[in-house]
Amino acid sequence: MQMGRFQPPSRQIVVYGQSTSTALTQFLKDFWVTQAVLVTNSSLAKRGGLADKVAAELGDTCVRRLEGLAANSPRADVVRVADALRSRGIEAVVALGGGSVVETVKAARICLTNNVGDTADLDRLKLSTTAASPRPYLVSIPTTLSAAEYTQYAGITDERTGVKDAFHHPDLAADAVVLDPEATMATPDALWFSTGLRALDHAVETWCSPVRAPYADATALYAARVLARALPRTKAEPGDLAARLDCQIGAWMSIQGATIGISHGASHGIGHGLSGVTGMSHGVTSCIMLPHVLRYNAEINADRQAALAEAMGQPDVPLTEIVAALVAELGLPSRLHDAGVQEGQLDAIADAALANPRVKANARPIPTKADMMRILQSAW
Repeated sequence: MQMGRFQPPSRQIVVYGQSTSTALTQFLKDFWVTQAVLVTNSSLAKRGGLADKVAAELGDTCVRRLEGLAANSPRADVVRVADALRSRGIEAVVALGGGSVVETVKAARICLTNNVGDTADLDRLKLSTTAASPRPYLVSIPTTLSAAEYTQYAGITDERTGVKDAFHHPDLAADAVVLDPEATMATPDALWFSTGLRALDHAVETWCSPVRAPYADATALYAARVLARALPRTKAEPGDLAARLDCQIGAWMSIQGATIGISHGASHGIGHGLSGVTGMSHGVTSCIMLPHVLRYNAEINADRQAALAEAMGQPDVPLTEIVAALVAELGLPSRLHDAGVQEGQLDAIADAALANPRVKANARPIPTKADMMRILQSAW
């Protein structure tokens, strides 16, 4: 007999298939917003780009724009955004971009409400469970498939160590999310596809987790089914907005297990180690590591993997081969050396990965450094 306890994820409004202009107008009204800050990265802030369009849609409500946010959400950017939100009367922040932008903004909001003054002061929030609720309202307009806008944690890079620290708060997820496929049209193909594989990795490792929950199983299975079909459609026809929206919805569903506490496994954990040592993006780490982790885990969860393979439309093909073929079809790296990793770096990557809690939550234990090195060498 199953036993468990279900606590719904943070209350959040997700609008999908609606124009950004229409959705923003409604959110500003619903949240009674008269002053907002627009936060984005450099590529979207180019003259005539998406940031200009969103600022125009915000109109006089947009009292400030903050641009140039860096990849991997460094602490310096978190403090810079927090400082921008301190102005009197700011009622909302609009995060436009991928995972790095929204993670930075999420962390900035708890820095603001907990009077964090500089990058070193962020240390006191790392393990806090009593941090004041984040403010102001956060509206996210994602342009990638990272799914960071749905989670109650933010991964922020400590420039002193190069390691990403996780900052948690039950209300940290965006208050509202706009899934507008038009907003993804300027996203570079490599970024779109690699974050799509990251979303698939969310779904696969949630489904294959030794910790089960009906809500997590249902959303993960749905996400895997949708992403496996929709990602190749966006490769074949980049202007297919229906396929792009399917990818966005798939990414949304893929992360729901994490929002109720289901841990991802070794593909994510090794990916964090890779990112910390080499700077590799998490999307690319999933492209490379997921097939190898699936192969390692198949000894104990082949039945779960087979169910996913069936959902993804290839019931007679091993899941590891399905994922590897999708990576190849999308033109993404499949080997660590293809992504610039030196063989001499594997030792440090193994140490970093073994310390990651997601590796410790993997379906099949990876007990020793020798075991980890075998997985990394197979991927190199």
